[in-house]
Amino acid sequence: MDSENSNHTEDSIDLVDLLGKLWKNKKTIVLTTFVAIFLGLMVAIFSPVKYTAYTVFVPQASEGQPSGGISSLASLAGINLSSSSQGQEVSPMLYPNIAYNIPFKLKLLKQKVVDQSGNVAMVSSHLLNNKGFNPVKTLYKHTIGRVRSLFSTPPQSHNSGAEGQPLISLSKEEHNLLKLLEGKYKVKINEKDGNVLVEVVDKDPVLAAGLVQTVTSNLQSEIIQKRLEKVKTTLEFTEKQYKEKREEFEQLQDELAQFKDRNKNISNSLFQNELDRLQAQYSVALNVVTELASQVAGAKLQVNKDTPIFMVIEPVTIPSEKSEPKRTMILIIWTLLGLVLSVGWVLVKDTVFKIKEEIIKS
Repeated sequence: MDSENSNHTEDSIDLVDLLGKLWKNKKTIVLTTFVAIFLGLMVAIFSPVKYTAYTVFVPQASEGQPSGGISSLASLAGINLSSSSQGQEVSPMLYPNIAYNIPFKLKLLKQKVVDQSGNVAMVSSHLLNNKGFNPVKTLYKHTIGRVRSLFSTPPQSHNSGAEGQPLISLSKEEHNLLKLLEGKYKVKINEKDGNVLVEVVDKDPVLAAGLVQTVTSNLQSEIIQKRLEKVKTTLEFTEKQYKEKREEFEQLQDELAQFKDRNKNISNSLFQNELDRLQAQYSVALNVVTELASQVAGAKLQVNKDTPIFMVIEPVTIPSEKSEPKRTMILIIWTLLGLVLSVGWVLVKDTVFKIKEEIIKS
């Protein structure tokens, strides 16, 4: 019982000591908090005003798949269409990957948008004009940067990669532009509803809305292109097979006609057997060509059917209210930061000084 009372007394004494220490250093706490409030006020006042424009759309999946492959007659003729797969849906979870890859951003830099003043320019020009003035970077660019540029080697371009694809080589300016551009827009996926949000933050509301439209249209074009890659491959494969089998059919048709012309007055069993064989080959080839012609028409329809449709939930509008800076929140954060830092310093400064003295003595 006595030990519990003593522990309670010690806790009370510790709390009284802490409160007393805070009260003793109240001027430091108040002064530090006011300095933080002043800094927060400066940040809130001088932070640039920005606007947020956005759009929300939902990709509509195509219904059904094309009819089964060519009939068994085509298989008998040596055609294997099972390996040519049909188009597959591009998962919405991959949309951000598409929107942030380097080829997409490079293409985006060359798109034209309009700002609030009515000026039409490429996205890259707007980024260069609006990145602001940095005295440190400017000084570095015109002093050390110029000296380094004399000894640096320009980036080398490569013709092709391992599979014949052109390799991407970025200059330093392009690299910096891509960083600025990536910070301008966001592509978010709502996993629950499947909605796709495209958002742009900029100090120019008209430019923000225009950039949302540009990013969205380019993203949807990329999705359509990737969605139809396999369907178009199937169409090209089927057309090639149809052309080849049609030529074979026409050649067989000519051979049958020539055989009949050469043997008009012959009616023996050998002639009949040869005629039956040619007519059987002709019938199979005719059925194959007919099936392939039907498949080509179906593949063309499938291209149209598989073209994704995007339903717009929230259209792009020019924002009229600023989204940044949130001045009240900035002021509250800075006030709490000043208060916490000042209180923390008052509570630990004696311990810090003691540790410092012990280190010096040792």
